[in-house]
Amino acid sequence: MQPVSYSSLISKKKNNNKLKWVLLGLFGILLIIIVSLFFWFIIAVNSPKDTKNTSKVSFEVKSGMGLNEIATELSNKGLIADKNIFILYSRLGPSRGNLKPGVYLFSPSMSLSRIADSIGSGDIASEKVTFLEGTTISQMAKRWEQAKQGSSESFIDASKLQNSYNQNFLQFRANKASLEGYLFPATYDVIYGTSAESQINTMLNTFEKQVIPKLPQTYQNSAKLNDLIILASIVEKEARTTADRRLVAGVFYNRLEKGMKLESDVTINYVTGRTATLAADLKIDSVYNSYLYKGLPPTPICNPSLDAILATANPEKNDYLFFIADKNGVVRYAKNFEEHNQNIQKYLNQ
Repeated sequence: MQPVSYSSLISKKKNNNKLKWVLLGLFGILLIIIVSLFFWFIIAVNSPKDTKNTSKVSFEVKSGMGLNEIATELSNKGLIADKNIFILYSRLGPSRGNLKPGVYLFSPSMSLSRIADSIGSGDIASEKVTFLEGTTISQMAKRWEQAKQGSSESFIDASKLQNSYNQNFLQFRANKASLEGYLFPATYDVIYGTSAESQINTMLNTFEKQVIPKLPQTYQNSAKLNDLIILASIVEKEARTTADRRLVAGVFYNRLEKGMKLESDVTINYVTGRTATLAADLKIDSVYNSYLYKGLPPTPICNPSLDAILATANPEKNDYLFFIADKNGVVRYAKNFEEHNQNIQKYLNQ
């Protein structure tokens, strides 16, 4: 064996050191590239396509659409800057590529990650739409249009699609052509793209769940339900508080039992569309004119609140036949016409 010279050992050691430095350099460069790509990716997924463009665009993910197809559509609509980054983030992000069908509202000012996460979580577009108590179908239709869910005409037309609704209580209506009175007034989360027909069906289902179980048995699955809702719609318009509503309902029941006309201004207002009744209005020849025709009008005159319905179903028994609301909205009751005139002079004509 030949002896290894000292100089050759030194040279070999230097070469090994050079290799180590080269490898460390390459590793450092690779690390810088990886870190740079990571931060570039983070910036890309959290950056919007256009921060200044806040306009909303509806985007529908149809059942069966693939990730590439969704990304392409988003890119075509100008909602994302890079479809490949969207695909990568969707596969690596919280949704793991599981994107849910539905209609969404996006804008170019939203980040790519927010758009992807919304589709992944099924955060479909919805808006709270409030239908006020005591409003008519016509007024609800206007609210539907104001909420930009559809035209008022589409809502009214949908309310006439009698074969589209099969709730059991609907069979007891005297006038099968109208849903007036049965569209439960409340605040609804309306999914973007919901049809008026679907919304009306939801409101009827809510009526069935919120009203029917709370009624006395005599009104459940009975033709009496129709009369109850008609009278409750009048009570809704005539009185504000539960106590007054129960008393007013009692007054109307007393008048009906005695064969007297209801003589309620609000039934005429349903025809005129006004909130005040003129003297000339009392002569309008309409079945809704309770000054001319005895009994109840053919349909409810609004969609009453649960409070008004329950107050009418559980009236306060009394001997009153007349009532007025004074200038402060306080209801004044009278047992006869003479007392009624005295209340008018005392509370309205002074």
